[in-house]
Amino acid sequence: MILNKRLKLNFELTLSHYAIVLFLLLMPVLTLYNLFEIYVTKTYDGVRSATELLTVGLPWIIPAFIFYYFQHRKLKFKEVPISYTDSEFKEAVSRTINQLKWNVDVNNRNIFRAYRPFNYTLSWGEMITIIRQNDKLLVNSICDPNKISSVYSFGWNKKNIQTFLKNLQHVKEQLPITQLKIEKPINEWSLKRTFVRLLIYPFCLLLIAFGVYMILHPLAFRTRIAGVGAIAAGTFYLYLDLKIITSKKHKR
Repeated sequence: MILNKRLKLNFELTLSHYAIVLFLLLMPVLTLYNLFEIYVTKTYDGVRSATELLTVGLPWIIPAFIFYYFQHRKLKFKEVPISYTDSEFKEAVSRTINQLKWNVDVNNRNIFRAYRPFNYTLSWGEMITIIRQNDKLLVNSICDPNKISSVYSFGWNKKNIQTFLKNLQHVKEQLPITQLKIEKPINEWSLKRTFVRLLIYPFCLLLIAFGVYMILHPLAFRTRIAGVGAIAAGTFYLYLDLKIITSKKHKR
C-alpha cells in the first residue's frame, strides 16, 4: 500500500466495494450469454434478435465504467506531509474518537484503522485507514465495505479525514479541545454537488426506466429480477439524497 499509495482490500471486500459495477454489468453479461446461445449452442428460445439484445445490453457498460473509475479512485491514499510525535498522534486520535465515535480496529506504529458506525446519518459507516511514516501520513476513508455496499458517504469520508487532520494540527499547536463546536452547514448546492447531481439524477432515472422496460419486456425470468434491482437502486439513491435536501431545508 505504501509503494502504490492505494488501499488494498481482500477479495470479499473488493467485491463489496465494486458491487455497483458488478450489478451494472449484469445486463451485458446476460446479453453475451444469450448471444452465445444464438450463435454457438443454438439453444436460444427468446423472442429478441441479436441486434435488439445488443441495443438493450451494451449501454449498461458506460455507467459501469464510470462507477468503476470513481470506485477505483476512492482507494487512493491522500498524502499529507506533516511531522508529529507518537503522543501527538494518539491525542489526535483520541479527540477524533470522541467527536466522530470511531471504533478503533488497529493502532500501532505503522498503521491505524478505525470504523465510523452507522448513526442514522444516511451513511452505513466508513472505514478509515492511516499509514504512519516519519514525515508524512497516508490517509484514506471509504464507505465501509464490510456493510451494505454503498457508493456515496454523504460527505462523511471527507469529514473523517478533515476532522482527524485538524485535530492533529491543533494538538501540534497545543490548542485545547473546543467544548462547543458549531460547524458551517454544508452547501448542498455547491458547484461540485450540483455537478454530481446533474450526472447521478439522470442516471438514476435511466436506471428506473430500464428496470421498468426489463419487467414489461423480459428476455427471461432473470431479466425481471434485474429490472426490480435496477428500480430499487435508482429509487433508493434518489430518496436518500432528496431526504438530505429536505431535512436541511426544514432545519433552516
